[in-house]
Amino acid sequence: MRFRQFFIVIIVLCNFASASRADSLPNDFVYLRDVNADIRQEIRYAGPNNFMRRRLAGYRAAECVLTQKAAVALGKVQKEAVRAGYSLVVFDCYRPQRAVDAMVAWVQSGSGTDPDYYPRVSRSRLIQQGYIGAKSSHARGSTVDLALEKTKGSETEDLSSVACERQDWGTSNFGTAFDCFDPASQTNSKAVSPSARKLRQTLVELMQSGGFKNYSGEWWHFTLKNEPFPGKSFDFTIEPRSR
Repeated sequence: MRFRQFFIVIIVLCNFASASRADSLPNDFVYLRDVNADIRQEIRYAGPNNFMRRRLAGYRAAECVLTQKAAVALGKVQKEAVRAGYSLVVFDCYRPQRAVDAMVAWVQSGSGTDPDYYPRVSRSRLIQQGYIGAKSSHARGSTVDLALEKTKGSETEDLSSVACERQDWGTSNFGTAFDCFDPASQTNSKAVSPSARKLRQTLVELMQSGGFKNYSGEWWHFTLKNEPFPGKSFDFTIEPRSR
């Protein structure tokens, strides 16, 4: 009997520890799913569908984690997007510093190009060209990479891409895919079609309405203007939600 009681206690403690780890976000951080469950999440660095083709350190779950302030603001953007006939699709949110470090080490350990992600810039020059940095605003918790998908009305299917031989299926066509390290991914690039330029402008305007600013080098990259941790980088792991 004593052994059985001891065994039950161990199971309860293990379950409690697991739940605690899942909810152990720093103060002022939340799971986006707990703020707005309607935003589709395609967290690319939690699996092999990214330019490194493997799960990155610190991503133990495919969950968007943001500061509460950024998550609430993004929820407001989603409402405006729905009114315009779209919905948000997020690719990356908070990024642990260890993942940023892994990206830098990866760049420094190889060369060559990849038609899917960096067709015209050598891997060894991705840092020099400004596509990857030792410091990332994502590690501050108020930056998000995202696109739009059409929810109302018709949209002419256009699968053309001026760079990178892949598409983000299910999202509208922005002229390049997410994480296409190429000049054509600059927000105001004239290399993409007029419809793609218009779509990029729509995304910028929607995000601006929620208090986000765009990084001009990447049409998908936005940071909350009044972010709560402007000078800090975090490194906690992204754990599964417990509910």
